Amino acid sequence: MGPIGTISVNILKKLFGGGRKAPSAAEAAPQLARELEGVVTEAERLVAGGRHDEALHVAEQGLLRFPAAARLTGVINYVRRAGAKKRLAELKQTLEERKDERAYKELTALHLDLGNKDQALEVATAHVKEFPDAYDARILLGEVFLSRYFGELFARDAWSALEHFGRALEIDAEAIRAHQLQGMLYFSLGAPRHSAAEIAAVLAIDPDNERLSEFKERLLEIAGPEGEEDIEFLLDYAQDHQEIPNNPGAFPGGKRFARENVGGALCPKLFAAAAQGIGKRLKIEQLAAIGINGRPLAVAGENKENFVKLATRLDEASRRAGRHMNFGTMRRFMVAGKFGRIVLVPAGNCAVAARAPRSVSTERIAEGLEMVVTASRAEGVDSHEEEA
Repeated sequence: MGPIGTISVNILKKLFGGGRKAPSAAEAAPQLARELEGVVTEAERLVAGGRHDEALHVAEQGLLRFPAAARLTGVINYVRRAGAKKRLAELKQTLEERKDERAYKELTALHLDLGNKDQALEVATAHVKEFPDAYDARILLGEVFLSRYFGELFARDAWSALEHFGRALEIDAEAIRAHQLQGMLYFSLGAPRHSAAEIAAVLAIDPDNERLSEFKERLLEIAGPEGEEDIEFLLDYAQDHQEIPNNPGAFPGGKRFARENVGGALCPKLFAAAAQGIGKRLKIEQLAAIGINGRPLAVAGENKENFVKLATRLDEASRRAGRHMNFGTMRRFMVAGKFGRIVLVPAGNCAVAARAPRSVSTERIAEGLEMVVTASRAEGVDSHEEEA
């Protein structure tokens, strides 16, 4: 076995513990936090040593265990960017010299793969401007908006995606991918009849697609009466509650979008246990997890009621600023004063805030919050024990 395999096997055996008995809820949270920190530390150590292939492998294995770990995703994106840096420069140079459709497509796709959604949107928009009659340019721009939608669940991004898919189909009625992506969006929103209709349009062009044909039949089995699916209502509901009924990764060909919408319910018991261990090490005095509707999901520390109110207002301010300035959800929101330092970070279907002394850096607080959130997700804990 090569060095990459050896490293990953040793790390996973040491950190994830093979066939150990499932820990109790109280034991699981700090244990999960230690496991995540160990994987992140190892991946970052490999990056610092220039061993990018090994770092990528460790980070990808870690994401199987901790799918919401932003620092592991950051390691993967860093390694991919390092490898793609030369190609990005070549494509940008090509577009400076001439307006090349293939270069636009590749550069947009590369930015999407690297998680650079703003850059992908900029390139895809320029592509459509230069080639307004190219249906595939419209599809790619719609795909960028769709990627943004599954990351933030802002209804306007979904409407923009549908608009460009519709324009693509006006240019070429047999643009299969436009139908597929619309079908995936409708499926994720819980609109099986709309989704099945898009699949039927694909099958009219490609009748031998057995996978889609079988999926369409399953959708029709669970579909309600015609006329009950209100897409505008479903999009507004998803935005207000920051959740969608179905994982887009379950739709045929939708696996790439699955990572855009990660999360899971926070378990208050695990949150308290993780906060106690991680908070003590980072001198965090108060923590709160706030749902999209402003309802506290979990709280730890002193003066809980007052801190929840403050965290809720900070969350509302960050979301309002993101919407008004059209840049989505802030990756980090920090205020500092005599009270110390308060940091708020988005965590999928909620936001988590912490207060600590100003001597603790914003970066360290944010990292600690990520550890707490990852350890507090209900996945990986014996559900029967939680119910007991």
